[in-house]
Amino acid sequence: MTKAVKPVPEDFRTITPHLVVRGVPAAVDFYRRAFGAEELYRNLGPDGVSVIHSELLLGDSRFFVNDEFPGHGVFAPRGEHGTGVTFHLYVPDVAAFYARAVAAGAEVIFPLADCFWGDRYCILKDPFGHRWSVASRIEDLSPSEIHARAEAAFSAKPG
Repeated sequence: MTKAVKPVPEDFRTITPHLVVRGVPAAVDFYRRAFGAEELYRNLGPDGVSVIHSELLLGDSRFFVNDEFPGHGVFAPRGEHGTGVTFHLYVPDVAAFYARAVAAGAEVIFPLADCFWGDRYCILKDPFGHRWSVASRIEDLSPSEIHARAEAAFSAKPG
């Protein structure tokens, strides 16, 4: 008798990011040093060098990283703007996370700040072109409170 296979593996959340990079070993090293991620396993391509699949664990969530394969239409972010996708992480101590990521080589896109929606928040870009917003909640606000604060923030006169 065959054991029933679960259609959604137990160790996965509803959404699993899949990042394409140029140089998986360097990316895995960066995500380990900057974010505290752990590589669970890696599968090499037929050439024995390119990585067709790497699975990492960050907190309680997994994400995949693989090399680009232009011949198959799989490309890493290109150019100074990278990608239009931003991955968001809530962490217990955003200041410590920010300092570790910047020390590991993350580029600051939006510096760490207390924001009107109740988070201490920043946006970083990894050396592979992917953007990460990182936050710790500092205030629990209702949608109407956030809306009022947004109106005030965007109507404030600069300088």
